Amino acid sequence: MSWLTRSLKQSIGKKFVMAVTGLFLILFLFEHIIGNYYLFAGPQAFDKYVGLLESFGYITPILEITLALFFIVHIIYGIWLWLGNNKATPIKYEVNGSKENASFTSRYAIYLGLLILLFLLIHLYNFWYHYRVMDYQLYETIKELFANPYYDIFYIFTFIVLGMHIHHGFQSAFQTLGWNHPKYFPFVKKFGTFLAVVFALAFSIIPIYFYFVH
Repeated sequence: MSWLTRSLKQSIGKKFVMAVTGLFLILFLFEHIIGNYYLFAGPQAFDKYVGLLESFGYITPILEITLALFFIVHIIYGIWLWLGNNKATPIKYEVNGSKENASFTSRYAIYLGLLILLFLLIHLYNFWYHYRVMDYQLYETIKELFANPYYDIFYIFTFIVLGMHIHHGFQSAFQTLGWNHPKYFPFVKKFGTFLAVVFALAFSIIPIYFYFVH
């Protein structure tokens, strides 16, 4: 297993882990947004959906732990890769060519990721902790939270940041995995932009809906 350990410590290995975990998390976001849209059908429909997830028994906490591990690995490797890149280029040149060649989301990917991490911790406290530990009603918690305009602004801002992070991460994952054929990669970039916009809008609709409708 030493070859695997060495590979994962190298830059390409770190990028591979980032690519795989990132694509998995994008798949999770699809499932998450579909589940959240039961909110628009009212509390009974949403509670029925939550009850369905709970009916899986031990499978549900196992999936939650697996998801948490993917998040943790993605975060750790992202920071590790960023630190390694900074260490490799400690001298800041007056003219930085990377700024001319890289997009905004690429240059500031680490900071966008850290903002999402902060949001994730707050989000878990607001919902997972209050539901799992404090035994709050999830629908009522969501309704009460998004009645606060400051939370709405914070969530919408973070969803925009999430879209920007996906815009960079999606195409970077395909590049890392070697799926960057000149003929097809322009489509990958456009599809990544499409996903970024869709996720940002789809998630932002929820706090907007609860603030104005409820």
